[in-house]
Amino acid sequence: MTDTSPLDMERLILIAGGHTAFQLLWAGVELEVFDHLSATPRLTLQELADKIGIGEYPARVLFTGLSALGLITKQDCRYDNAPLTENMLVKGKPGYAAPILGWQAHIVYPGLEHFVASLKASRNLGLEEFPGEGETLYQRLTSHPWLERIFQDAMSALSRQANAHLLTTYDFGRFSHIVDAGGGDATNAIALARHYPHLKVTVFDSPSVCEIARGNIETAGLSDRVSVWPGDFLKDPFPPDIDAVLYCHILTIWSQARNLELMRKTHDALASQGTVLIFNMMGDDDEEGPLNTALGSPYFLAIATGEGMLYPWKDYEYILRQAGFSHIEKISGLPLNHGIIAGHKES
Repeated sequence: MTDTSPLDMERLILIAGGHTAFQLLWAGVELEVFDHLSATPRLTLQELADKIGIGEYPARVLFTGLSALGLITKQDCRYDNAPLTENMLVKGKPGYAAPILGWQAHIVYPGLEHFVASLKASRNLGLEEFPGEGETLYQRLTSHPWLERIFQDAMSALSRQANAHLLTTYDFGRFSHIVDAGGGDATNAIALARHYPHLKVTVFDSPSVCEIARGNIETAGLSDRVSVWPGDFLKDPFPPDIDAVLYCHILTIWSQARNLELMRKTHDALASQGTVLIFNMMGDDDEEGPLNTALGSPYFLAIATGEGMLYPWKDYEYILRQAGFSHIEKISGLPLNHGIIAGHKES
């Protein structure tokens, strides 16, 4: 059972004003408020306004909002970053997550204006905000290189936040060749290869994304062990001679029917004793939360594909068993409500 606090007036106001709260946050990022306060703490309103290049009146509006949200603090008429802001919203800090907000600002917010219509139609009507070919956001991003870059930067930031725990939580040393299906810009693949010097990793993603990944792999000096396999893993064959397939933040995209089909295809592609691993934010089996999975699912309905969501553990276990995997492993309790569920192929 998810532990949720009762709805009170303050929380209702924050929900109702969610768009405004985000715009205040995004303005703080875009105008580098948090970067300036990190470099020069204890700034007055006028000093901070001068640094970000806005007038006194708009600065009062912005800084009052950021203070009310707890993103910055004010004492003796001087401003500082809140501790969490300092860690997560300042460039160069270990927890820097601002690129995820760029995805929210440029993709999620415009598309979710169509949420009610998408609920009624049971399809992703928010996609009309992104003209192009294809029935999913991921297909259409190829027509918008700047948006595709924003999306990949966001996914890379999410990977750095969450996937750091993947390397230390699960032993990938047992594998020799792993496919990172939907591996994006190769953030995961590079981290895996660096952590396990014997491991060969292949990024299986669309041709345009693989080009981004190839450049990152070359820059990392890992082209001898990390490669790309351009294609569509829903339709095209997997690379040969693989003993593991990793799905990080991928199976949320599709319906359970499509995920089951993909797990069956994955089972067939794996060598005997091979393993499939699903790493994702996990919903609770009672389907009452947690909050971040509940807030993440509307994006898949209204924008991404019109059929996915952040599924609970029980849904992943069901498709793994139906696809023929046995000895199901579950690792829970990771940050940001993440977890790992793995299925093993007996023969």
